[in-house]
Amino acid sequence: MTQAQKEPQTDEVRVICIRLFGVFALSWEDGDEIRVRSTKIRAMLAMLATAPEGTRTRAWLQDMLWGRSGHEHGRASLRRALTDLRNLFGEDFVDLFEVNNSEVRLHLERIRITGTLEDGDFLEGTEISEDGFEEWIQTQRKSNRTMLSAVARTRPGRVAQEILNRGLHLQPSIAILPFATARGYQGPVQLGDMISEEISRSLSRSHMLDVISHLSCRTLDARSVALEEIREKLDADYVVAGNYRTQGDHITLNADFIDIKTGRISWTREMSSSLADFLRGGDDLVGGLAGEIGRAVMDTSLDLAATAPLPDVDSHALLMSAITLMHRLSVQSFAKSQTYLEEVIERVPDSAMLHGWMGKWHCLSVVQGWSSRLDEDTATAREYTARALDIQPDNSFALTMDGLVNNNLLRRHDVAMRRYDEAIEIDPNNAMAWLLKGTLHAFTDDGARAITFTDRARALSPLDPHGYFFDALGAAAKLSGGDYQGALELADRSIRANRRHVSTLRARIVALYHLDRIEEARESAETLLRADPGFNIRGYMRDHPAAEFEIGRVWAQAMREAGIPN
Repeated sequence: MTQAQKEPQTDEVRVICIRLFGVFALSWEDGDEIRVRSTKIRAMLAMLATAPEGTRTRAWLQDMLWGRSGHEHGRASLRRALTDLRNLFGEDFVDLFEVNNSEVRLHLERIRITGTLEDGDFLEGTEISEDGFEEWIQTQRKSNRTMLSAVARTRPGRVAQEILNRGLHLQPSIAILPFATARGYQGPVQLGDMISEEISRSLSRSHMLDVISHLSCRTLDARSVALEEIREKLDADYVVAGNYRTQGDHITLNADFIDIKTGRISWTREMSSSLADFLRGGDDLVGGLAGEIGRAVMDTSLDLAATAPLPDVDSHALLMSAITLMHRLSVQSFAKSQTYLEEVIERVPDSAMLHGWMGKWHCLSVVQGWSSRLDEDTATAREYTARALDIQPDNSFALTMDGLVNNNLLRRHDVAMRRYDEAIEIDPNNAMAWLLKGTLHAFTDDGARAITFTDRARALSPLDPHGYFFDALGAAAKLSGGDYQGALELADRSIRANRRHVSTLRARIVALYHLDRIEEARESAETLLRADPGFNIRGYMRDHPAAEFEIGRVWAQAMREAGIPN
């Protein structure tokens, strides 16, 4: 009988402690040692403990630990290792692990990382003669040494946990506390709780934020809770708290956006709405505040990344900055975005999401005409999205980005559509997947579905930092469906947010032309050519995904008539 099997337990969930710095050690939380004799099982536990969501694919583990053994022998070795792991933990195995045909998951809520870098290097003394493992462990050790000095200065004694958190914590986490009734006012019972719940739901639609559950937040009283308590209990980076007052059918909300790390109030907002409209499900109050919160997260991340050395900046702030800069449509911002992404990938080399973002970066480099190596950047974009799917085949965002690359760069429309469908099946709230699926329908002469899907995407993305992009592609969908006035309205809204977005200007030209506003179409064509002097119809028909379909030819003719040169 093994150490882990020795006594039946009560219904209370058992927690294991893993020491990853210095000599590897494993024990139950009560101190009972769990002896792991196999070096490769120790390595596998470390790999799972440091993985995003505690999950690695079986193919990845096999390649890292048994890559030299050949495919069939490697598969058999991994099966034996998982059997040994099951025997080691006995009945507790099902509470700690989840294993299926494609991946292995360690439930991170069931583990506690112990020790600091003062105990030694990462997995000190663990040596495995496998190319994949050697590369992985060197990357981990290099990343840890880079961040050690900054982390040690701020939170000595918790260095190991802090470094691991920097890797696993790729999205900023935010807590929306129940809004209190303003002093001197009487409000409907539980209204403040309802408001915070609706804001949490709206924010949770975004794949770029980790929203603390409303049930967790409602246990804290915003009027008396300390920031340190929020940090410890909810592990949040930002918190939104405030109060409300009602007068007749009028409700006024005051909200503070607070950076928990610094304790600084980044902004205060006052928003008003009809109480009856809110209770009926109206979105003005909730949607408006959700959008403000999303922009505040991005702005705060940009400030952090711009004012501190990269090793001192949390991974989630670097990622948010990279995403924001990627969509600013300036060469300087775009280049800096790549630098930030590279830094985060070096810290977390096995994140499907990060590889997906880097795939999109290379895709945009080609699409926006900034690449001087089209074939190389196309291949690199494909490599990143393929790597993302190798890491996590069922990652909705990675599937979406692979669809983007297949559609915009490789012209494999059927593959792209399958990727979008798979992404939506996994995550029905994936706004980007709905948007790109709708755009693909627009480019392939299916205007009705294009409008339906892009409208759904825009409804699911109230706080997207590149909302102009959603409006621009929504305009293309409206064009394909013959709704030229609707297309013009979306294009104008997109241009107000980003005047240099060339594809929005193209949509505006086509909409104006079909509305018989020819002079305005020509003025927009001149604006487009000032923004992109090299743009012409021949290049458009060569590069645009819609060029091989009827709708692409219709759009090209409208732009030609408006003055775009052949």
